[in-house]
Amino acid sequence: MPRPADPVDPAKSPWHLLGAALRHWREQRQASLDDVARQAHMDPSILARYERGDRRPPADAVQRLERVLGSRGILPALHANAVTNIGKEGSPEPTQPPHADGMDHLRRQLLAGIALTGAAAALPMDGLARLRDVVDARVGTASVAEWEELAWEYAHQVVTRPLPDLISDLSVDLLALQQTMSTVPGDALAWARVNTRMTFLLAYALGSAGQARESRHWWASARRSAAQAGDDMLAVVCAFEAVQGLYEDRPLPLVLARAEEALAATQGRPCAATAKALGARANVRALLGDLEGAEDDLDEQARVFEQLPAQVTGDRLSVFGWPVTRTLHSRSLVYTLAGHLAAGRAQAEALAAYPDPRDRQAAQVRLHMAMTAVRSGDVADGLTHARTVLAELGPGNLTRYVVHTAASVVNILPPARQAEPSVIEYRQMLALPGGSS
Repeated sequence: MPRPADPVDPAKSPWHLLGAALRHWREQRQASLDDVARQAHMDPSILARYERGDRRPPADAVQRLERVLGSRGILPALHANAVTNIGKEGSPEPTQPPHADGMDHLRRQLLAGIALTGAAAALPMDGLARLRDVVDARVGTASVAEWEELAWEYAHQVVTRPLPDLISDLSVDLLALQQTMSTVPGDALAWARVNTRMTFLLAYALGSAGQARESRHWWASARRSAAQAGDDMLAVVCAFEAVQGLYEDRPLPLVLARAEEALAATQGRPCAATAKALGARANVRALLGDLEGAEDDLDEQARVFEQLPAQVTGDRLSVFGWPVTRTLHSRSLVYTLAGHLAAGRAQAEALAAYPDPRDRQAAQVRLHMAMTAVRSGDVADGLTHARTVLAELGPGNLTRYVVHTAASVVNILPPARQAEPSVIEYRQMLALPGGSS
């Protein structure tokens, strides 16, 4: 039976009053933290901290909660009251505003940008950054909690947004985080964890976009950051790097070492990092011809999945979740690579689990099917099926993962068939944006 939530004293501060109201409206709806957090697009642990009054929710988060809980405007009103009363809680005095000459220069810079680009266009980035510095000098810079929420948002966007746009935004925010960490006091471990998440997400996005050389340097940075953040973060970074390394054709001993490092960090504890590392190790073993060892890893991965909390298995939208589709995808891939007799059944089971058979992950399973067809001798139908999958995805979805899987369809052909016109034409479809393949 779950332990009752800790009581919240609404008289302690306006933020505790808001938290008590949040909990009241959630419980009135008989909704769990997980349910409300999912509908409001936030992490359940963050929502729990809002309810306890441990964390001050931003206005946009309150608006999302208002839409889910329907408090008839009470939650936004309590948030506005809490913001108004921040000064009564002993907050530090704001720093002095910039000199008048500096403010005038900034005003002219922004006006010039508007005149040059049009009022509806984006203002010059350097001017916007300086303007935000002025605002932050008055109201205070972002806390570690706000950065945690931003990292959580990026974890969702990395699987949905166009990668070039995401990488640009993530790079700018990662730079801003370094500046904030150097000036804002707080829990050093919490800052290290959010820095690791942001760095890891940039490494992952770069690799997904086909920028393998850059991603390798960022993975190294992410590991160094994770070493400061604790074993959990190190496991996440190493597990993700292991999987991405497979799709970048990095040396198998290196990939295996990363997977082993992740498993050593989790010590087999049921979590998404353990499941991902087991999938990576199964993949390596299949490529090395150790099918028995690969199946042992897949079986262990399935056992780990059964022990994962609903919060993790129900998260289909971020890279940190581990829904059933990822477990089934691992088996489909390993069986396909090994030419297993049950590959067709594993592929069908995996594909049936995806809500949308045309998303990037489901498309890879459909490419597993094409690979099996080619291996069985049905080259024409296999290539036709693979071309259809790639055409339906479109160039914007040709990530490193998709392209590598698609290339494997013809890589299994003997050298004598690699020069056939249909194979050459097929390979021309596999160019990632920017010229990488």
